[in-house]
Amino acid sequence: MDFRFLGGDSQEMFLSYVLLVIFLDAVLSVPVFYLIGWCLKRKQLSVTLGIRCKSIVMVLLTCFMIITISILLKNYWHYFDGSWSATYVGIYSNDKVVLDQHYFCYNDVVEADFKVRGSTIILDIDSIRIKENSSDLYSDSQKQYMLDDIIFLAKKHGISLSGSNSQMWFAHDWDHFEATSLGRVYDTVPPYRYNDVPWWGSYVDNDTNDKVVLDQYYFCYNDVVEADFKYGDGAIVLDMDSIRIKENSSDNYTDSEKQQMLDEIISLAESNGFHLATSDGEVCLYLYHHSFTNFNVFHPVLE
Repeated sequence: MDFRFLGGDSQEMFLSYVLLVIFLDAVLSVPVFYLIGWCLKRKQLSVTLGIRCKSIVMVLLTCFMIITISILLKNYWHYFDGSWSATYVGIYSNDKVVLDQHYFCYNDVVEADFKVRGSTIILDIDSIRIKENSSDLYSDSQKQYMLDDIIFLAKKHGISLSGSNSQMWFAHDWDHFEATSLGRVYDTVPPYRYNDVPWWGSYVDNDTNDKVVLDQYYFCYNDVVEADFKYGDGAIVLDMDSIRIKENSSDNYTDSEKQQMLDEIISLAESNGFHLATSDGEVCLYLYHHSFTNFNVFHPVLE
């Protein structure tokens, strides 16, 4: 059966769950026997279990096993049927992959049916297609290029999960280690931070060196654009009326570049395009453009 598990540590997690169920079955069977023995003593019957009592115990334990096994299958059935649900974003690109049980979608353009087997995402070749009403952010030639790329990867089983399923690999050429890495986007930051509370931190884009500073209720982008903000439900919500070019802002940029930054921040604020979410265990700032299909990932600056 272990050949059908997902990659990473899922096999160990599944087996540990099985052992936990067996342990609970064994432990909870003790009070069942004790209660039956107590009832027999109370009725002044022999403590020795007769055939009838053994049958009752067998039925009770069988029912308990059926219940626990059904819970096991309910929670871990996707290890067997190959389904998986998660969202992955490009670590050094704007690539995005959404897995929804048996549904695969790449950049909101290419879709397909898939199964996960041995940490490999196996796409159904016949189901790979350009999504109807797909994103209009790309030209027809770009969409065709994406389609051809996904078909190529599907034929060579070049899409896989690794690192406890926290990363997805588009393996174009393993011999020369040519691959595109996508990190899993986990749920937004923990619920106890969902309230309207201050937030602070410095974030940087590893590709562009753009920088965002959040200082409680103060937002600053590249030491040029500043605004007031509130944090709630995983989103950084900017006060539209407070968005402005900072006085004595950085002289590393021309006036036109500063105006472009201001327009970009206003656009993102209007679409509520700032989100905090965890990636690889750290809280990252995601700047979303065009309805979550195009984005920049800002990683926290560690002291």
